[in-house]
Amino acid sequence: MTMRELELHFHHAMNELQASFEKQHREWQHSYQALQQQLEEAKQREIILRMQNEQLVRKLSTANSVPEQHVLIKQIKILSVHLEALAQDAANFNCQVNHQQPSADNFNSEQH
Repeated sequence: MTMRELELHFHHAMNELQASFEKQHREWQHSYQALQQQLEEAKQREIILRMQNEQLVRKLSTANSVPEQHVLIKQIKILSVHLEALAQDAANFNCQVNHQQPSADNFNSEQH
């Protein structure tokens, strides 16, 4: 092989090496950009999830610290007040019935 042929083989090999390097570099660059895109999307999802988590924590702490403000607890308290009023009315009614029975018994015994 002559020096000229060796030089041509060397340049050809260098060109193939450079082409291979550039191709690999483009593939790595593409992979890097895809990973960067995925990372940005993951960061955005994380931000959204953190905000939702903070909202839920605030709601939970509000419900725990001020249970009277929870709608269901308000409704339960209203029902409790109504039930207590009904119980008081029933107790008053029972007292009136118990006090009226002896008079009715006296009235019945007077007629005999």
